[in-house]
Amino acid sequence: MPPILSDGVVLLDRHTDADVDAHVAGEDGKQARRFGWYPARSTAEGVRRAFEGWAHDWSSNGATRTFALRDASCGVLAGGVQVRPRESRVGQLSYWVFPPFRGRGFATRGLCLVSAWSFAELSLERLELHIEPDNEASRGVARAAGFVEEGLLPEHEKIGELFRDMILYSRERMPT
Repeated sequence: MPPILSDGVVLLDRHTDADVDAHVAGEDGKQARRFGWYPARSTAEGVRRAFEGWAHDWSSNGATRTFALRDASCGVLAGGVQVRPRESRVGQLSYWVFPPFRGRGFATRGLCLVSAWSFAELSLERLELHIEPDNEASRGVARAAGFVEEGLLPEHEKIGELFRDMILYSRERMPT
């Protein structure tokens, strides 16, 4: 079960069955392209399976830690944030924010909360984001959340059926 994290504006917790319709309704073409689904969209059954997989990963120390990203003022689902820890004490982050919540700082706040939690609770030393070069909004989110651009990754990343160039952004654990 994920912990509850909040900064008073966003709240991170677990996805529930009550979130399925909001998740399906929140997806748009921009999100589908980013994750390689376009022109397909998620179905309620597919979202339920994803939620079950994420819950299983929490309970079994699996490959991902996925948080529901919510508006703290009302609890409405705004997206999600996921960290995939690797044995090298590096974690790769990804996030998604539904259209009504974009441009309001939700992604930046979610990344900051998950970053602090990942360093403290997962003992990660480094976090990475892979962002497409033409995705100026995500590049701005990464910088605002304290990530530093390292440059183009040497290999292409396969997203859906396409190979895409990606820019590596990283954030290191601050020494204590």
